[in-house]
Amino acid sequence: MAKLSHKLFTAFSASLCALALAAPVASAADMNVDVLDTTPISHQSGAVDGINFKTSVVSGVIGGYANHMFIASVATPMPFFNSFGAQLDMGIGSYRSDYMSAAAGLHLFWRDPSVGMLGIYGDWGYVNPEHAGRMGFEGAIYNGNWSLDGFAGVTFGQHVLTQFVDEVDLSYYFTDNFKGSIGHRLTTRGNVGNISFEYMPDLGSANGWSVYGEAEAGEDSYSGAWLGIRYSFGASSASSLKERDRMADPIVRIPRNLASVTRCGDIQNPANYHNSWNGFEFHKTRNLCGSANDLAEYGAIEGKL
Repeated sequence: MAKLSHKLFTAFSASLCALALAAPVASAADMNVDVLDTTPISHQSGAVDGINFKTSVVSGVIGGYANHMFIASVATPMPFFNSFGAQLDMGIGSYRSDYMSAAAGLHLFWRDPSVGMLGIYGDWGYVNPEHAGRMGFEGAIYNGNWSLDGFAGVTFGQHVLTQFVDEVDLSYYFTDNFKGSIGHRLTTRGNVGNISFEYMPDLGSANGWSVYGEAEAGEDSYSGAWLGIRYSFGASSASSLKERDRMADPIVRIPRNLASVTRCGDIQNPANYHNSWNGFEFHKTRNLCGSANDLAEYGAIEGKL
């Protein structure tokens, strides 16, 4: 398990370096020019307005247990294809003080800041020793002060049943710097309702700081709530929270993706081992994360109690 975690983090770290190294190349080639866009150069709007970064510290509860994480992201436009962008997210922390938690996510997307976004997304969540991946499509629609963000795909991996998952957030900007959202999540533990907010105070030259939080509850006695402090910086010309969300970087889905690995257990009868998919092949696995009903169906005794 440790070897797998190390390999995954090494791969994502290499991707982060590649994105960073792309910056000078893009600059030299004029990142504002999209060779596929027939719109005059002076009117083109990029998916990401430069190389942008976000860091945050978040603390709260996921699946009924404490989780504290440090999260970092980098977003960049694609060289010569300014309507397309990429973002890499990474997080590391502690779960219940007994276990390590970690996560990573990768977004590849098209975006018009005046219209919306469409792309592919994949992530990985780990609560020692269980982990799971998700992959699918994400998108957004922007309409005045309203935004609709969504992700739909499948969760898979050694410790979960392969099944459909989603995230949907309907947001309203009460001001350009204050956003409130309601949402829905479908995880391995069932349907979850969510409310969230983010506020960016006007700090003059130190603008870029924001405070955010989420609270959610749903089936399988699932609950979660967390608060975080975020700092955004980089080449973006965004002067408000709304502009940052639509011009600088997509939504970060960490630590949300940890919800599916918060109730796990070991199957006692080898005849009941579940057929798991690791992204390349199916194989029988003893450990299972899911709802209490899932664990009971496979005869798994819950751990982390």
